[in-house]
Amino acid sequence: MTAGTKIRNLMRLFDASDAPVWAIGPDGKLVYLSAATAVWLGIDVETLLDRRAVAGSPVSDDPMDQLAATLSAPPGLLARGTASLRVQPHLPSKSGSPAVHRIESLDVRFVRIGQNESTIVFAIGGDFDDRTTNEDLTDAALIRQQLDTWRKRHSSIATIATVGTSLASRRTRSRLQVAASVRSHLGFFGPTGSASESIARHIHHANADREPLVMVDGPLMDPELLDASIVSAINQLTDSPDALATVIVRELDDMPIDAQRHLVHLVDLFDDRFRVIGLCCDKPTILNEALIEERELPHKLSIETDAVPRQLISDLVEMVGALTITLEPLASRVKDIPLLASAILDARRAAGEGRAERIGRAAMDSLVVYPWPSNFDELDAAIRHAIRIAPGDSIGPEHLPLAIRSYHPHAKPQSEKVTTISLDKKLEAYEMKMIESALEATDGNRAAAARALGITRSRLIRRIEAELKSKDEKSS
Repeated sequence: MTAGTKIRNLMRLFDASDAPVWAIGPDGKLVYLSAATAVWLGIDVETLLDRRAVAGSPVSDDPMDQLAATLSAPPGLLARGTASLRVQPHLPSKSGSPAVHRIESLDVRFVRIGQNESTIVFAIGGDFDDRTTNEDLTDAALIRQQLDTWRKRHSSIATIATVGTSLASRRTRSRLQVAASVRSHLGFFGPTGSASESIARHIHHANADREPLVMVDGPLMDPELLDASIVSAINQLTDSPDALATVIVRELDDMPIDAQRHLVHLVDLFDDRFRVIGLCCDKPTILNEALIEERELPHKLSIETDAVPRQLISDLVEMVGALTITLEPLASRVKDIPLLASAILDARRAAGEGRAERIGRAAMDSLVVYPWPSNFDELDAAIRHAIRIAPGDSIGPEHLPLAIRSYHPHAKPQSEKVTTISLDKKLEAYEMKMIESALEATDGNRAAAARALGITRSRLIRRIEAELKSKDEKSS
């Protein structure tokens, strides 16, 4: 019997079983899915072959890529050889269409065969209850299941920066769900590094995927340069009355005032067929040109006192204020950091940037206590640094950037730790203690005490007299 015939016979046995079975090749791609897997998923599994089954994939918005990613093995498999995980596959709906169907979760045993570049992973559905007792692996598996659940529920806004269970993240996702469902001018307000640009791009693709998108750096613009930067979109809007276009303006509140006026003019010219998504700091200023005064712009776009340097003209505030998204600093989302860090790690590993598949407990503790002054961007950079230097399948504190692993939240400044002491007084006190011990041992015989201390009798007497004089001065 030839090898090919044996393999076909093995595949027939798998297909005859009522247990879902699939195999993942050395490159992380699905190479086999059984007939029972097709029944469980409710799709033609041929469409999943050669797709990556790696946590953190996909690199595309193809629903089949996203489904394949949910079939990946749990953390720790490469080291342990076998592991069980409750898999929660989901098939995200395409933009504007309902979900295909509901897929039930399934307990799956993963088995590694081979080592290194020849590794093959088999996944077998069934009833398994042999969860690992290793704390790091238990934490990683729990976070992985939470991430799978999050991806299943929030596939329409599944950018990593929105992962989390905190009140701030839930509020942000609620606003993003609204923004993803309607084409409207939009304003993002948040601190530097809050991933507003990636979220804005995702919102655009969710509700206007075929619409041209132009990116503009606000601080660099003047009216002429603005026209030159968006000329392709303007030409389409001019040529066709049905054409639409969107511009995302970075640092909209730092854009020169004349460029802001010209942007408003363009929107008015094309009757809102030209959409503006503005990325702003968390507290820009309204410049009311009619009253020639400035007021603070808080998150809800109401006019208050205490001006701040960045400015938005009132017409532009009215435009982007129709729908606003407030992004909270990462320091106020401490509860979300384990999920955020793990989601970033999944994405980096899926992109082939390193081997690490989980974050150890000690390293995770360091991430949680760090204040993240540069917010999500700094967390992303920290995980990218760690996965590139971690040699194994786990990230430890030693793999994190120095600023994070050396941070101590309750450490006092060095100046407060240093106290002034007098070395001479410490030495005098110790010397007097030795003299008293020697005198006690020799029943007060000063000559014998001096010999025992290795000094002259006259030096011993001078030291005793100096001590008596010091005590007299203190008492007087």
